[in-house]
Order: sequence, then C-alpha cells, then structure tokens
Amino acid sequence: MAATYVLTLDGWNGVLERINALATNPPEGCDAVDELPLVESPHRWSETDIAVAREKLNEICSNNVFDAPSTGKWLQAIIDELDAAVDNGWCNCEPTIPCCVPAHTLHGVPAGWSGSTVVTQYLYGNINYSQAAEYLGEDVMAHLVECVAPGTGEIIHYTLRHIHWIDCIYQDRWVDNNAIRQVGGLDEYWYTCSNSDVTILDSGWVPSLTPSYQSSTSVGSHNYYDEPMPGGGYHYDYQAERWYLTNWIGYFEVDSYVYDLYVGYVCP
Repeated sequence: MAATYVLTLDGWNGVLERINALATNPPEGCDAVDELPLVESPHRWSETDIAVAREKLNEICSNNVFDAPSTGKWLQAIIDELDAAVDNGWCNCEPTIPCCVPAHTLHGVPAGWSGSTVVTQYLYGNINYSQAAEYLGEDVMAHLVECVAPGTGEIIHYTLRHIHWIDCIYQDRWVDNNAIRQVGGLDEYWYTCSNSDVTILDSGWVPSLTPSYQSSTSVGSHNYYDEPMPGGGYHYDYQAERWYLTNWIGYFEVDSYVYDLYVGYVCP
C-alpha cells in the first residue's frame, strides 16, 4: 500500500509557499505567474487542491509530469512529486534580446568604429550587408532587421536636410614662399561658402534596415574662374602665423540633400 502523508495546514501552506516563491521569481525570458492562495482553518483537503498545485507547476514548466494517483488520499508520492517539480524550476525561458544597437562590435572592424558606426555606415550605403554582418555577427544583424521593422519602436533616427549654396565660393590657399603650402603632397586650403540656406525636408525613425540614406549633391548654373580675388592679394593669418591667398574659384548654385542618422537606443 502506498504511504499516506500526514498533512497539516502549515505543511500544505509550506508547499504552496514554495510554489509561490518559484512563480513570482522567474529567470530572464519568462514572466511571473499568479500566486496560489494559502489555505485557512478550517480547510478540508480535496483532489482540487492537488490539481490546482499541479496546474500551477505545469504553468511554470510544461515538462513537469505527475503520475501519482489523485484519489482524495494524501499520498507521500503526491507531495514528493510537487517538491520535485519545485526543485525542477522554470523551463523553456528564452532571454529577450533587446531592440538596440550594440555598443561594441564583435569582429575586427576599422579603428575607432563602434556598433553604431557599423549600422550607420550600412544605412549610408558605405558598407554592404555582408560586411555589417561580419562586423556585428549574423544573428545581431538579423535581429536588428526585425527591430526596425514598422511598429517595433524608435531605434535609429534620420533627418533629411536640403542645403542650397549660392553666390561666390572662395578658396583660401595657404602659401609658403609664393607657392601653395602642401601637406602630405596635397595642396592645403580652406573653402568659404556664403548665403547657405538649410531646410529640413523630412525626419523620423528609420522604418527598415536598408542602405537608403545616401546623400546627393547637384551643381546648378556656375562659372568657374580659379583666379585670385581682384585686389585681394596676400593676407596674413596672425593666429596661424602664415600667409594665404584668396582665390575666387567661381559662382555656383549647389543643392545638397544630406541625411543625418542618429542611433537613438544603444544597448546598455
């Protein structure tokens, strides 16, 4: 004959408290479930008590199996199974991967690049998907594709600016001994543009992880001169302590459409 169990009110509440402690403290990837109410005196134990406890433990872990007969008698095997199920804990808990851009890259990337750099460079079209996946990892890139799908949240922000330059464009050329100063074999100079108008055409959150944010520039009517400004001559920069020559390189109308990308949520 199977051994029966001498059940006291405190003893049964002790079993329920163990189940409740497990129910309210799930691991990452699972959500807490409701507690079972404790019993109060007077209480007549029934098969319902056993069924409710088993159902709660099956809610915590569907792998739990209860074979002890439930006939209204409190068998030792019933309590042993409940205790074993509590000890078994939670199961099938998959940690939730947050929708965010990783702070660090996983594989060898160009010096100074972060996870945000990889993502924005891909969106600008400067690197392809395979390169981005190599830097961040295939699983990370695949998850980011899901993260920026419509309705998933605010991950990466974009702004489209229209910049319009008109009037003269100058080039200040630094000179040494009447020759253009060179750095690394290249001429050294600064551009000066005037009358620049900027208009925000669009802004929002990137709706899909695709390289759709390349900027573009078109040059309208222009006359190219590339000659020293009349009466300009040489000028001395007292802060830089060197001479420069201002050249009038032309009259331009330039329309530039520039995307600015900002990663709004970086993984902690």
